[in-house]
Amino acid sequence: MEKIKFNVFQYVWIFIASCYTGYLVETLWCLIKHGFIESRKSLVLGHLSVAYGMGAVLLTLLLVHFENAQVWKIFLVAFASGTAVEYICSLGQEILFGSVAWDYSNVPLNISGRVCLLYSLFWGVLGVFWVKIMIPFMGKIFAAVHLPHERIIVWAFVAFFVFDCALSGSAAFRMNQREAGMAPSNKIEQFWMFIIRMKKCIKYTPIQNRLINNLSGKLQHFKDGV
Repeated sequence: MEKIKFNVFQYVWIFIASCYTGYLVETLWCLIKHGFIESRKSLVLGHLSVAYGMGAVLLTLLLVHFENAQVWKIFLVAFASGTAVEYICSLGQEILFGSVAWDYSNVPLNISGRVCLLYSLFWGVLGVFWVKIMIPFMGKIFAAVHLPHERIIVWAFVAFFVFDCALSGSAAFRMNQREAGMAPSNKIEQFWMFIIRMKKCIKYTPIQNRLINNLSGKLQHFKDGV
């Protein structure tokens, strides 16, 4: 049986698909567990869960050569690599953006609230599933599907992703300034404050309120980045 290999562009597609899948999973989990919908995206613009994308790419890179390995070996590699990715993502987000997306402090056998045994076991099980099911499946998909202008599409996504990361970093920086009590310092921030005040003075229909709340959320993300 010929070994499965992926090129750079295919790894980007794996990253994209996993980021969006992770976002949907996190959103649905929040709905099921807490009873409401909350955006669990990592960045300001794209609905991406970067930790899932990084985890999928790393799992694929590490495990693509383990297709014929014993299950316990796959489990251990996935257990260790998944835990490492989760810890690095948590630490990186706190250092770069000053925020924390998850906290396992109340879960037994955790390390600084960033990782815990329960989710590390999940990474191990996911790794076995990834090697035995997903990697062969993705190999068949990539062999069968050939997108026109694939490189242009991938490079466009990479450019958007880099811009989104930069915008999200600046948004986090502005958020820290606002929490420190620093007043709006430009026209966009002042306009946003005007919108907030107007919203408090006007009564809207339920449909109008939903539309305004959606707009407010988008403006909030944009404002934080300026």
